[in-house]
Amino acid sequence: MGSQDNTSSRKVATHWDLDEEKDLIAFLSTRKSEAGDTMSFKAHIFTEAAKHLNTTYPTPKGTPKSQSSCKTKWTALKRNYTIVKDIKALSGFAWNDEHGVSVTPETSGAWDTYSKAHPQSKPYSSKGFPHFYAIEEMMPSVAKG
Repeated sequence: MGSQDNTSSRKVATHWDLDEEKDLIAFLSTRKSEAGDTMSFKAHIFTEAAKHLNTTYPTPKGTPKSQSSCKTKWTALKRNYTIVKDIKALSGFAWNDEHGVSVTPETSGAWDTYSKAHPQSKPYSSKGFPHFYAIEEMMPSVAKG
């Protein structure tokens, strides 16, 4: 039994840069009426998005976009939107769209407690979320009463 070369069976990751993410969001925004209240698109919309992105960006880093990679990216973007929305709603923290939460010596203890309870929020202590407003425009408004 000889050793096998597994390099050909490794899947190359799909790389997303900021412009590609913006373009995905813009494309999906034009189809938001088909997504329902949870902004969950059907597979054929992600297939169309992948075709659009592969035409717009014909030489991507990594593999070309696919239905699956577009769906995965959209799911991650929605999750990050929700994380940032929750952070922005917190009392006592200042938010900066470019740099995230402005953690000061006075707020560092509270931020440490929050980020331990919500580990997915941790990266936003030092980075913003450039897609927040574009995704917010797509989300259904919730009536408050």
